[in-house]
Amino acid sequence: MRKKALGLEFVWKIRLQLRAEGDKLWAEGDKLWAEGDKLRAEGDKLWAEGDKLWAEGEKLRAEGDKLRAEGDKLWAEGEKLWAEGEKLRAEGDKLRAEGDKLWAEGEKLWAEGDKLRAEGDKLWAEGIIATYGNIKLEWKNWHKDKHSYECHLETGEKFIP
Repeated sequence: MRKKALGLEFVWKIRLQLRAEGDKLWAEGDKLWAEGDKLRAEGDKLWAEGDKLWAEGEKLRAEGDKLRAEGDKLWAEGEKLWAEGEKLRAEGDKLRAEGDKLWAEGEKLWAEGDKLRAEGDKLWAEGIIATYGNIKLEWKNWHKDKHSYECHLETGEKFIP
């Protein structure tokens, strides 16, 4: 029985290590996602500013139709504002695209973390089956700091992260 317990302890430690690595990747993915949010928000602000300038340009162009003599000046000013708005929107598009890239990178890290977590859980299940056969186990008492539950085996053994 001692040999089986040592094997399970070893597998349990590997499982915890894999879960910890998965958690690190998740945390990194969260950071990238947050950075992507910031860039997208900045892009949205530039879009909104560009929309305001565009709307101002529209107003000035409409006024230019009414006051033809003054209209040429206002039309040109509206064109400048419109062009500036387009530049800001283009810059906003770039920031949004960068934010999307960071989101995608964060999602990749989450997926890799999920894969490592699943690998650790599979290894644990295989270790249990190899040691005891098909026995009942329960996951209880979430440990927030370890991002894992305790594993309680039908044999009375408890494995705490």
